[in-house]
Amino acid sequence: MAPPYRVLLHNDNFNKREYVVQVLMKVIPGMTLDNAVNIMQEAHHNGLAVVIICTQADAEEHCTQLRGNGLLSSIEPASGGGC
Repeated sequence: MAPPYRVLLHNDNFNKREYVVQVLMKVIPGMTLDNAVNIMQEAHHNGLAVVIICTQADAEEHCTQLRGNGLLSSIEPASGGGC
């Protein structure tokens, strides 16, 4: 099984919070309004938030789509065990 990857959202000073929430809901499958708001707030307050943990291929695609919508995003291996 492929190792999981985290898609990270970085805080920026350009996009309005409402726009970030809209993009998260548009780009990430199954993203709810509550989850999108929580992720946006975490990134805003901490500078970084985990958007989703998935396969590397999916993580790269989500990251590309977030960037394509003007958000700052990166991916990294999701370290540690657990499901």
